[in-house]
Amino acid sequence: MKRKISVLMPVYNQEEFLDEAIQSILKQSFNNFEFLILDDGSKDNSFKIVKSFKDKRIKVFRNKKRNGLAKSLNILIKESKGEYLARMDGDDISLKDRLKKQVEFLDKNKLIVILGCWAKIIDSQGRNIGQFKYPTEDKVIRNNILSYNPFVHSSVMMRKEIFKKIGGGYNEGLFYSQDYDLFLRIAAKYACANLAEYLLKFRWLPNFKKQKQQNKLALKIRFKAIKDGDYSWGEIIKLIKPFLLYLIPLKLKEIYWQSKFRCLNEKNK
Repeated sequence: MKRKISVLMPVYNQEEFLDEAIQSILKQSFNNFEFLILDDGSKDNSFKIVKSFKDKRIKVFRNKKRNGLAKSLNILIKESKGEYLARMDGDDISLKDRLKKQVEFLDKNKLIVILGCWAKIIDSQGRNIGQFKYPTEDKVIRNNILSYNPFVHSSVMMRKEIFKKIGGGYNEGLFYSQDYDLFLRIAAKYACANLAEYLLKFRWLPNFKKQKQQNKLALKIRFKAIKDGDYSWGEIIKLIKPFLLYLIPLKLKEIYWQSKFRCLNEKNK
């Protein structure tokens, strides 16, 4: 039977949350999918956990050494057989109707090539600490994509054919923000959308130094997209806000989020 969806999940040292992430895909209400999991040279028990599942929909791959997210995803894209490609991370949780609702939307809306959804943000304990409620309409998404990334990477479902039209997959030269680079290239020419439903729990594990590096690289990616002609020079004004946010010292960001988390944790008690 030809699979409608290929779920792509690279894994690196995520043993603490991996079982729950995998289970959330296997328990989807939509069953016509293959689940491609690639261990990117993990040093913990991640590969052992993946191999413990005997579901026939799972196909397991492994890099002998860490190759990074972009290269791992490109490997899985080449191995995939589905019409649609759905992203998933080894520490997030997909709600049971996520795949069903995304497939139904893409089947009905042939011009949409990439579809995300809203997501609840959870901490390491699974407690709700916020939400990503991004714009849903193509025009709004494309008007704002240079200001911020309007998709949760692990929530997106894409038409596989789009990778041929944009000349390939993820940029393997990027260690961070590979998803943003891809979304910018797609949104420059094709229609996008988000479902106005919370169909994913995104686990946020604070790493402010990594976030600083991601933000710096994202600025370079934005400028390159304009320089390459994907977006007009008049839109360079949209880079001002992310540039100012990048300049905020790490210590101030840590203090802000620590304070916010304390308030949320007290509220949830």
